[in-house]
Amino acid sequence: MPCPRGNSLAAEPRSGDDHAQLLMEKAAGDEKILFRLIDEDDIPDDGLGFHAQQAVEKMIKAVLAHNEVSYERTHNLAYLLNLLDEAGIPKPDQADDLPNLSPWAAELRYSRRPEDVPDRPEMRTLVEQTKTWAESQLKGDYDLPSRPDSSAG
Repeated sequence: MPCPRGNSLAAEPRSGDDHAQLLMEKAAGDEKILFRLIDEDDIPDDGLGFHAQQAVEKMIKAVLAHNEVSYERTHNLAYLLNLLDEAGIPKPDQADDLPNLSPWAAELRYSRRPEDVPDRPEMRTLVEQTKTWAESQLKGDYDLPSRPDSSAG
């Protein structure tokens, strides 16, 4: 009989190469959604911010998992970047700007939008740079999904 949700006896590990690969695959999905919709004016900013934040979060977690660094379940990018520092893992370009995506994490989707709207070109740049960094940290160990067409509009 299956275990109740949250009490699985065979919980998925949150470190190791298999988990890192899964996270990169999931990040590619968020990235694809973001890049397909980012130039559409009628797409809500909070939805785009959510996918940008999720892509970056999963990419950082993939690098942490690959390096066997444990992390808590969180959407806090500053916390994840701090774990990179503590482990001596180089951070992505513009790492200081990545926490700007944290307010767009899942919890914001169910509350009022902040007064500031996300900068769409900056979101694109942050996701692209983080992906380049993550792929270099993972050193081609995986057959990662191809880069989504960022020119799609």
